[in-house]
Amino acid sequence: MRGARALPAAALATCVVVAVVMRLQQRPQALPSAVASGVARVSASIDAGPFAASLRGPSPPPDAFVPQGAPRMVHGCARHVHRASATGPSTPKVGWRQKLPGPITAQVTTSPDEATLYVATLEGSLVALARDGGAVKWSVPLGDRVYSAPLVHDDGTVYVGTDAKKLVAIDPKGKVIFRLDLEGEADTGPVLTKDGLVVVAAGSAVYAVRRGGEIAWRFPAKGKVFTSPALTDEGTIIVGSQDDHVHAIGPGGALLWSVDLGADVDGSAAIADDGSIYVGTDKSDVVKLDRQGKIVWRTDVGGFVRGVLSVARNGDVLAGTYGPVPRVVRVSPEGEVRGAYPVRGTGAAEFGIHGGPLEDRAGTLFFGAQDDAAYAVGSDGALRWRFETGADVDAPLTMLGDGSLLVPSEDGTLTLLLP
Repeated sequence: MRGARALPAAALATCVVVAVVMRLQQRPQALPSAVASGVARVSASIDAGPFAASLRGPSPPPDAFVPQGAPRMVHGCARHVHRASATGPSTPKVGWRQKLPGPITAQVTTSPDEATLYVATLEGSLVALARDGGAVKWSVPLGDRVYSAPLVHDDGTVYVGTDAKKLVAIDPKGKVIFRLDLEGEADTGPVLTKDGLVVVAAGSAVYAVRRGGEIAWRFPAKGKVFTSPALTDEGTIIVGSQDDHVHAIGPGGALLWSVDLGADVDGSAAIADDGSIYVGTDKSDVVKLDRQGKIVWRTDVGGFVRGVLSVARNGDVLAGTYGPVPRVVRVSPEGEVRGAYPVRGTGAAEFGIHGGPLEDRAGTLFFGAQDDAAYAVGSDGALRWRFETGADVDAPLTMLGDGSLLVPSEDGTLTLLLP
């Protein structure tokens, strides 16, 4: 939930004890009867068993689909796999740092030629930075906070949703093309369909928008949609909602299927190479769905899953979790926890890692956490480095074509680490 993610530390301190106690009391130990039949739930102890194993992956990782170029939407493509073609930094050597007037919680995206970086801020601006040196090229005020990763079209047009209840289109020179009114806050990153529609979630609805700013169709959910839409190769749009459901929407906006998971679905879906759909929930689990929406399994990962999931090249799903022990957890396609990497936590259920890590060509995983640091964990499960930023790192990290790594933090600083 956005409120929980943005809540100040002082306010969190007043409710930590109550939140943890209630979470332990209320946490379901079995599936609701409506979805229990024929579904495996894989559980593990919070402090032992598979969670004690390292975050090990295959070395080198197998060949698999990798989005071309640097990310131009959240997690690099509409399936949200979060894979990079380059090899990332072996040490955290700073190339440059740029301080912006507001916290950064959205992934940084780039122009098609990677010469320009697009940064959305909670101060309410979209800022264009030069890739070389980080100088500000232009800044456009958007009227309210921006939590969503900008989407960059092949022609360079940037689309970004805002808490001002608008989708804004901006040309590469910083000129606003249109501001489209929506019915709710657009908190998550838009994606682009194969037929050129921009799909964005706002409030409790999902919209498909034509290039000129006209709404092609609108899909209503029964709760806040706080997940970036994911697209299958067939064009089906997958969103999770705070009505406890995952919805599959056809290319024309019609509901194809919906499944009740018994908890808020704030963790955006990731879609594997075989078409399997993975989502995370506030029931502290990762759920695998088939193409028809049938629950294949649910795996307990020990904490809320609220950010976008990732899928490694070997098919493992990668999830960042919240407390009481924040971790990155690696789950096999069969639903077994292969291993985990914990970070320093506070014991609070609302403190953790917001989303799945980025996998580079060597299989190294890069991610940020709310302990004010970014991490690199090798394919052998060992820590390569930890980089202190001075503030929470909730945004997914971005890798450029040469292996440079962009690390945004909530003090408004964007850091480029050299390859």
